[in-house]
Amino acid sequence: MNYLDMLKAQFNNRIAFREKRPGVLQLVVPLYHEDGDMVDIFIQEKRDSGTIRISDYGMTLMRLSYSFDLDTPNKERIFCRILAENQVFEDNGTLFIDSKPESLYPAILQFAQTVAKVSNMRLYKREVVQSLFYEILEEIIEEKLGPYNPKPHVFPLPERDDLEVDYLFDIKPYPVYLFGVKDSAKARLATISCLEYQRAKLKFKGFVVHEDFDGLNKKDRSRITSAIDKQFISLDDFRTNAEQVFEREAA
Repeated sequence: MNYLDMLKAQFNNRIAFREKRPGVLQLVVPLYHEDGDMVDIFIQEKRDSGTIRISDYGMTLMRLSYSFDLDTPNKERIFCRILAENQVFEDNGTLFIDSKPESLYPAILQFAQTVAKVSNMRLYKREVVQSLFYEILEEIIEEKLGPYNPKPHVFPLPERDDLEVDYLFDIKPYPVYLFGVKDSAKARLATISCLEYQRAKLKFKGFVVHEDFDGLNKKDRSRITSAIDKQFISLDDFRTNAEQVFEREAA
């Protein structure tokens, strides 16, 4: 039994094959997008390696582009994370995965599931970006600010375990206390924390990195601006400008 016959049996004969060009078959299989369109899946035998390449020939990203653009570093990062978590690869817009013939059936299901996740990025982009905010912040700090010895989860007032600094940078003459702020609740906590540190007469500089500064209400923007020394209005702003700002602080 060759791998095509095996696929037919595994899909209970609910599958057909259309030759798109020599050596490339499109699967007609009951795997659908939410709007009812069939998922575009193609297979091609790679004789040099004995594997079968499953791909979409760029159809997934083209379909996504009608309503959602991968036009920011955060969106690109989310897209790459979806692929990595599902062991799917991308080459010039084409998604693909290679499989041994005997593992083709689960690989096709895995590939279709990944295509669905990518296709639906527009539906959950806000929640995903927010859920990754602190992880992305950590990565930027590790990449850009390692020489300043960042220390996470610091309590400048040992007796106040409710006033935590996300990162402390031991810079002279004054250490930098940095807060990641992704919503109004964290903005208020950062504001209160800095005001309490000031009341305790601590010597420091207060920095904030926002997920979306403009998304805060007017009162929260005003309060945090009064309490904080330096604000980065987005992760992109922080990624672009953090190094030069810290260089000036350490000069």
